[in-house]
Amino acid sequence: MRDRNQRLGKEAELTVRDIYRPILRGYFCAWMLYYGAMLPLNFIGPDWPGFIALQTMTLISVSIAMFGVYFMRKAEPAHRVDGLLLLMNVSVVLNIVVALNVSFAPEKLTYFIIAAVSFSLGSVNFKQSLISQGVMAVGMLTFAPQLDENTLWLYCFLTFAAVIAASSIALLMRKAIRKIADAKVQAEDELENANALSEELREQSLSDSLTKLPNRRAFFARLKKANREWAAAGDETGNGMDVWLVLMDLDGFKAVNDIHGHLVGDQLLQEVAVRLQRAADDKMFISRMGGDEFNLICLGVTDPAEVIGRCERLLTEISQPYLINERTIAISCSLGVTLVEQGRSFRSQISHADYALMVAKKKGKNQLVLFNEEHAQAAHARFRVEDALRKADLAKELNLVFQPQFRLGSKTVVRAEVLVRWHSPAIGHVSPDGFIQIAEESGLITGVTLMVVQKALEELTSWPHAVPLSINLSSYDLISNPTIDQIISLVKEHGVDPSLIEFEVTETAMMADIAKATANLDRLQEIGFPIALDDFGTGYSNFSYLRSLPIQKLKVDKSFVENPGDPMAEKVLASLVGMARVLGVHCLLEGVEDEVGLLMAKRAGAESVQGYLFGKPMTSENLMRSIDSAGDNDGSDRCADASDVSRAS
Repeated sequence: MRDRNQRLGKEAELTVRDIYRPILRGYFCAWMLYYGAMLPLNFIGPDWPGFIALQTMTLISVSIAMFGVYFMRKAEPAHRVDGLLLLMNVSVVLNIVVALNVSFAPEKLTYFIIAAVSFSLGSVNFKQSLISQGVMAVGMLTFAPQLDENTLWLYCFLTFAAVIAASSIALLMRKAIRKIADAKVQAEDELENANALSEELREQSLSDSLTKLPNRRAFFARLKKANREWAAAGDETGNGMDVWLVLMDLDGFKAVNDIHGHLVGDQLLQEVAVRLQRAADDKMFISRMGGDEFNLICLGVTDPAEVIGRCERLLTEISQPYLINERTIAISCSLGVTLVEQGRSFRSQISHADYALMVAKKKGKNQLVLFNEEHAQAAHARFRVEDALRKADLAKELNLVFQPQFRLGSKTVVRAEVLVRWHSPAIGHVSPDGFIQIAEESGLITGVTLMVVQKALEELTSWPHAVPLSINLSSYDLISNPTIDQIISLVKEHGVDPSLIEFEVTETAMMADIAKATANLDRLQEIGFPIALDDFGTGYSNFSYLRSLPIQKLKVDKSFVENPGDPMAEKVLASLVGMARVLGVHCLLEGVEDEVGLLMAKRAGAESVQGYLFGKPMTSENLMRSIDSAGDNDGSDRCADASDVSRAS
């Protein structure tokens, strides 16, 4: 209790001085203005022997006052303030003394009375006031020999009365200010205690019900607290206390839920939490953000190598097999790490760690990535694309081009794949590789897909003859029932035969949720939309898996014709085409750029091809012109009709 009272007393004294600071600054400012005005006035009828001394003293007083105004702009130690205030008061007394020595008149002794009142009102404490009054009294008494007894006593009485009156006013003012300061400090202390108690109770309740780890809200509260502690440490020592942010995702957790059930998944999360707590120390704050996401705050570690070492221990600990309900389960985790920078928003810091986590996941399982300058540049470029995409007027900014697909042995166009191009007013032309993946990862791909479908349907209905189209669907589109509903509605609104719109999907896209994706593909296929499996040969290519999908076409990936010198490439290509033939589906080979690729396609037995050799992506006008030209040259139909398309694709 005594220590608390002493602490509050010291804080109150500091508060009193803080309240007095603008008063003292005004005090110095008044003297600065007064002696600044006296500098030119001293030139009026000067007594040259004393003029130099008077002007010098006035200049000194102006300089001290100016320094006082500058010095008091922020809080300073008490002894420095008291010393500067005393220096100002002494210079005022010396000014009066010099001025009276130059031109003495008894009535000019009133300057001492004015100074006495100013010293009383301008002092922070009684001791300071008493010393200044003593200096003033000594200065005044130096002129006693030049006064008669009555005049001397009169000025002494007036000065004493002025000092008593001013000191009384100053004393009452200081007491009032002290009471205000005590009340302020007391209120702040009580508020701080209340906040501390509230924070303690809140943190006790901010735990994850499953793992008993701190939850999302607790994580952000701890991050803010760490930021405040870091700033305070930097202010006191000149060296900030480094704070590292670690974002963690479990690799393969969804598969555990799908295969073993959610109860086992919950037990696995509890085991992961136990291992995290076991592997961490008092410098690491662990929280569960939800699902299989965990966040860690690493405090007081300055060496990046030490942070990486700690994270590698976490990777090792998490990747050890788990025994749950007599089942051995193996998972791993990915980590994104960033150094928290003072002055940056929490959203920005988390975005950096999240980007590092994304890079770690792309590198494979059981990886960690430390956010660096290269990542910062890539993240900035990504942010620009994502921000422009969020603000984009897709109807105006997206344009379509079409790459025809040809049946081998003729120049008949089987279909044309719809490809999207984006020109943003904010960042210019962006390649599909530069924005499609970002759109998928940021959840913006649905808007792009729906706009592509709408524009493709508008183009198709405006052409003189129908050209079957092929449109790509992302993983987000595949597992979103509302998106599939909107696509079906758009086709119905435009009165387009579903057989003219083929949807391309990849095996990778379906892995997000195989059950949902397959169900939606079944819906589309039942309505009459053909389904093509894109990039075939780069994914699972599992026969039983392929049999379960409602597909009518396999698009063999272009990688198999990019290296014609590899004898294995042609053998694998032939086996993939053979698998399509066994499944009874159409087989198209992508990436046929030259005659060698065409020869490989013919040898393998592909039914149709797509590539620069036959046609680059082109505008709808050029597509129509190309189809007309092909039809005129060989006298055949310009484009396969719907029934022919069904047989060919």
